[in-house]
This record gives sequence, structure tokens and C-alpha cells, in this order.
Amino acid sequence: MKNKRFRTSAWVLAVVMTLSTFTVGCGEQKSSTKTTSQSTSNVQNNNGTRSVTNLDGSTVVVPNKVNKIAVTFGPAYEKVVLLGDEDKIVADGDYHINGWPWSNKIYKRLNQVHGIPNVHSKLNVEELMKYKPDVVFHFSKPDEIQKINDAKMVGIPSVSTGKLEDTKNMVTFYAKVLGKKEEKIAEEYSKYFDEKLKMVTDITSQISDNEKPTVYFASQKLLWTSGKGSDIPEVINLAGGKCVNKDVKGANQAQVGIEQLIQWNPQYIFVDHAGSSGNEPAESVIKKMINDDRYKKISAVANNKVYIVPTGVFFWDSGVQKILMVMWMAKQLHPDKFKDLDMTKEVKQFYSKFFKYNLTDEETKKILDHLNP
Repeated sequence: MKNKRFRTSAWVLAVVMTLSTFTVGCGEQKSSTKTTSQSTSNVQNNNGTRSVTNLDGSTVVVPNKVNKIAVTFGPAYEKVVLLGDEDKIVADGDYHINGWPWSNKIYKRLNQVHGIPNVHSKLNVEELMKYKPDVVFHFSKPDEIQKINDAKMVGIPSVSTGKLEDTKNMVTFYAKVLGKKEEKIAEEYSKYFDEKLKMVTDITSQISDNEKPTVYFASQKLLWTSGKGSDIPEVINLAGGKCVNKDVKGANQAQVGIEQLIQWNPQYIFVDHAGSSGNEPAESVIKKMINDDRYKKISAVANNKVYIVPTGVFFWDSGVQKILMVMWMAKQLHPDKFKDLDMTKEVKQFYSKFFKYNLTDEETKKILDHLNP
């Protein structure tokens, strides 16, 4: 299925498209500590607890049996669903409950989960305590993690090394926190992840450098990008592109200037994470760019090679669906080399296997076209 391109003639439809309000800050905080490719340690203690090693090498001590879970960190809910424990979730950030219509449709219990307000700006630990979670998957905010721990809950920070492999390693880490059954599911996800990545790189590794198009990745706003502290440059490279923003300092929301973007003159532009936290929808971001004379000579704009990254239950650049983004991006960059890659089939398979939801062809098309249910 062809992904929706945004040409000037299509803007009447794009402007009236109803989008949900998303939220920012959902990527893991990058850690400065190097790790191995797996979070391997899961040590049984003598006091009814286990010690689990996080991706940055730090250790969290969790109860042997986890019965109640809070997921105040953006991409945490989908990981817990993937691991088969949605029924254990007692609290979520209210922004997540209200911000992703596909989540409300596909997840079985999201509409009944308690929403904690303002978890991005200041977590209300007293409110969280009402629901008595055993563990809280939260942002990497040391002060708030400490307050969670002081309240006799286990605060688990979400950290990252800035590598694509963190996507599967974080699932493995969550599984080790939650239990043996979950670890087996994480192994299935890791196997799937590796197989799909190999399928892509078996092709893109054979593409010569001069055949690889230049790519700019806009994160939330046109002049915000995902810099060298993120895994986006790696994703673009693996998908068969040359990332023009690969040397920009920072991870998410790294700012660039108009002149720099024009000088880069990317052949492709991808927009993700837009529409969050009251910011403009991706369609509006692209429309403004296309209607701005300063951008019209950029190759991607002139040749209608500006794309919105699909979303579904969560941002594709921030969670377990990232492997879908690698496949989808490879197909956009090299449609002739990936003519046999059916993204409708891949998305349906992913949602069935990991979210236990059987998408229809129409629903899948809407997800790929960045439309709500």
C-alpha cells in the first residue's frame, strides 16, 4: 500500500483531518553509561525481592511478584500490553489515555485505567499512591523516582543508550521486572525484531552510497530534529538513507536553523511526534513548509517526498513499533528494492502478534495514512 504523500492539492483533506492531541518528552533519557546489547542481570534476593539491571547499568530492586503496575512514562503502556500484563495496570498518565485514539480502540482496558495528571511536568506521588502499584515505570527523573521509592513503591526510570537495539532491550528489561512468563514473550519480540531488521539490512547493505538519498527527520516541529544522541540517524542509515541531521548535538527536539535545512537540501523529509502537547499537527507543519517560498527549492518539497511517519497506538519513533518504522522508511526510500514488502501485511501481523488485535485492511490503511480510527 502506498503511503499518503502530502501534495498541495491534497491540503483541503489534510486540514480538516481530525487529529488527537499528543504529548512530548516520550523518548527515553539517554544514558552516558555504555551497556551490553542485553539487560541480562536478574538476581533473586533472600527478602522476597529481585535485583534487575537497567540499560544504563543501574540496578532496581523489585518484588518477586508484581501484581499492580503504573505506567506514567509514555511508551510504557504498549510494552506492558505486549508482555501480556495490561490487566495489571492500575494507573497511567492522563495524557496517554486521552491522546492516542488507536490506543483507546485497541487496548482492552485503557479506558478504565486511572489517569494521573501532569506526569510530564510534576508527578503527583500522593495521587499515584491511591492505586497502590508495586512498580512505576516512569521518566528518568531522579528526584521523582526517589519520591516514588520513599512512598514504598518501586520507581523504575526509563533510560536509553541512544541505540536502536534499546528498543528490544527495553522490552527485555521490562520483562525481567515483571516475571518469567513475560521474559518468554520478550524473547519472541527480540527474535521478531532481529528477523525484520535483517530482512531490511540484507537489502540496504548492498545499496551503494551514491544510491542512498539524503534524509531529514523532523521531530514535532519542522526545525526540531532528532540528533546524534538519538537512534534516528542509525534508523535512517539502516533503512538505506543518509541522515543529514546525524551530527546535530542532542537527542530529541534538537533545534536547527532554516538556512541549515535549506543548505542540507534533503531529498526526503519525515515528520514524526507532531501534534503532541498542543503543538501543531504534522499536516499543518507540512502545509506551512510547502506554502513557504523559502522551502520550495528543497528537493523533498519540490518532488513531493515529504512524509508523515505513521502512529497507531503510539509514536513509531519512540516505542516497540520502531521496527515497523525501519521497514516503512526503507520502502519509502527504495520502493523498487522493497516492492515485495507489504506494509499492510506487516502492520496487521505486528498488531495481531503483539497487541492481540486483528486489524482490518481499512484500519491498517488509516494507521499507515496517519488517520484516526
